[in-house]
Amino acid sequence: MKIVDVIGEKVYQDGERIISQGDKADCFYIVETGEVKILIKSKTVTSTEVNQEVEIARCQRGQYFGELALVTNKPRAASAYAVGEVKCLVMDVQAFERLLGPCMDIMKRNITHYEEQLIAMFGSSMDLRDPGI
Repeated sequence: MKIVDVIGEKVYQDGERIISQGDKADCFYIVETGEVKILIKSKTVTSTEVNQEVEIARCQRGQYFGELALVTNKPRAASAYAVGEVKCLVMDVQAFERLLGPCMDIMKRNITHYEEQLIAMFGSSMDLRDPGI
């Protein structure tokens, strides 16, 4: 019930950016409907296009994103975009820290999982540790 009291709802249209890599973290998101793609501007992928964004994950109903920057107190490590119409539940950083503080250990374990994914994809996790653009 405490979570219901502090959570909001936002709707995003197809292709709309929900969060931007490098921005200060202010919210945590849970996908209520639709799909969200997570992209990073990779420093480890050689490309003719400067700062090319590479898709690293997709989030669907019930999955969450945006917690990494809140857990690490660093800028956003990736950008998130709506795929089709997306409805997200949104919790601000103060409520996140107050209500989900006991879950921090679980979320910190997920950071290791994210690093493993980046290493498997690019041979390095430098993008996650240094999200600057």
